[in-house]
Amino acid sequence: MGDIILKSLLYRLCLGLGGLALFWALGMLGASEYGKSAALMATALPGLAGLCLLLRARAAWLSATTLCVIATFFLDAATKGFLRDYFGLRPNHLLVLQAVFNTNPSETGEFFRHNWRDIAEASAVFVMLMSAVIVLERRLSRIEATSAPPSLRRSGKIAVASLLTGFLALHLNPTMAKENPLLYWPIRYLDYQGQLAHADKLQRELERNMAQRADWRVQYHGPERKTVVWVIGESLNRDNMSLYGYARNTTPMLNSMRDDLTVFRDVVSSEPATMASLMKMLTPASLDDPEAWTRQPDLVMLAREAGYRTYWISNQVPNDGWLGLVANRADERVFINKGFGRGENNFDGNLLPDFDTALSSDAPRKLIIVHLLGAHPTYDMRYPEEFARFDNSDDAVMTALEAQGRSLWVRRLRNEYDNAMAYNDYVVANLIRKTMSATASTDASLLFSSDHAQEVGHTRNHTGQSVADASGYEIPMLVWTRDKIDSQTRAALESRPYQTDQIEHTILGMLDIDSAYYDASHDVLSDTFRPRPRSINGQAY
Repeated sequence: MGDIILKSLLYRLCLGLGGLALFWALGMLGASEYGKSAALMATALPGLAGLCLLLRARAAWLSATTLCVIATFFLDAATKGFLRDYFGLRPNHLLVLQAVFNTNPSETGEFFRHNWRDIAEASAVFVMLMSAVIVLERRLSRIEATSAPPSLRRSGKIAVASLLTGFLALHLNPTMAKENPLLYWPIRYLDYQGQLAHADKLQRELERNMAQRADWRVQYHGPERKTVVWVIGESLNRDNMSLYGYARNTTPMLNSMRDDLTVFRDVVSSEPATMASLMKMLTPASLDDPEAWTRQPDLVMLAREAGYRTYWISNQVPNDGWLGLVANRADERVFINKGFGRGENNFDGNLLPDFDTALSSDAPRKLIIVHLLGAHPTYDMRYPEEFARFDNSDDAVMTALEAQGRSLWVRRLRNEYDNAMAYNDYVVANLIRKTMSATASTDASLLFSSDHAQEVGHTRNHTGQSVADASGYEIPMLVWTRDKIDSQTRAALESRPYQTDQIEHTILGMLDIDSAYYDASHDVLSDTFRPRPRSINGQAY
């Protein structure tokens, strides 16, 4: 009888471990994740199943316990596999936690709509493996039903108790405890909340430190009237802009203004996600010193201290975590997105009237920050119908994607992404033209850059943010200035390599603000600019 019990528990454990091995073989679990999950399952499954036998529970309880334990581990593996494929990182990375927890029902729904295919693939793996487990469990239960209900001998009771004790003992190791599928996300959520609380504490300390304004040594050395516009795009890959040589004419309006623009050809974002990237764009935080924002004032603070009236005009969600704190420091704030997240169907062109209002203000010095939705997924919600220019295209771009083995779904999303890029061209070009005409008698300049880029079938069969691919970082950046730049100087500027964690120095230079925190060697427009090593995802770029 003991052999029957041992085989019963062993068969069930093999079902669970075999399924986890398939998740690992499919690349949905890393080797370390598989090892930890297997160790937990090796003690939990036979221990709990053995407990059913110890309590002489009905066969249905034994099967239900087996299926619940296995389903929990399989669902955990499928979820991790999807997130790993989408982000290129383990789900416990801070960037992934920000994306998962810094959201709302509206944006979550938009995420599922955009990524339903990848979600369906991960779900299909889970369903198929669980279906196989259910079939095998039912067959095993029928075989066991033909024999007398097994009873545990003393050695069996000791074995079950040892397994359950071992399962609990594994949780004394914090690393193993965090891999328990039932504890994984609650622990991660508590970690994330702890990070938010820590950031809030740091923000309060920062505000107390900011009282020492004399230490900033802010000096304005520009003309009496000056306007600087900073347009921050969203999820824009420069390789999808004809301005950068893309085969499709996605930027006809910017192309027509080319002689007036300095188009930087080698700029990368510091991060592949909005919040982490903007932290390093708007504040002194950088890849080398990510905590600098806790000790030094941000761009809006310095501009106000220099006598600028500051404007924050946004199509993104208001009061969005840390970003809301920076935005709320501006003198004038306009948020046209009245929905609940970046997934709202509100077009960037609706910002133009509020931009006109800011330009017409009689303030002698103005810093106007315009935050667009750009090409944030879902792409087909970023443009009006008349900009659906590349739907059903059969051109060189589609031919190249087919040759690279990109799926029909990715090819369709590439068309929608290019439509969004074409609409972004319309919006940005209009912002530049309005700045040109409204500031004819004023020293004025405009910088346009994106927070990060997107992978849309460039290097693999994937659409969306990408931590692992250069396509998640390679962004457009261009500058218009009232003062003409000769062609030789412009060519030299455009070839400069740059990373956006230093972009606040460029904006301060455009603002004619000197301070204790401005470093001309990090200002890409400065004569004393010095290129520095760049990195993406911790690797040299």
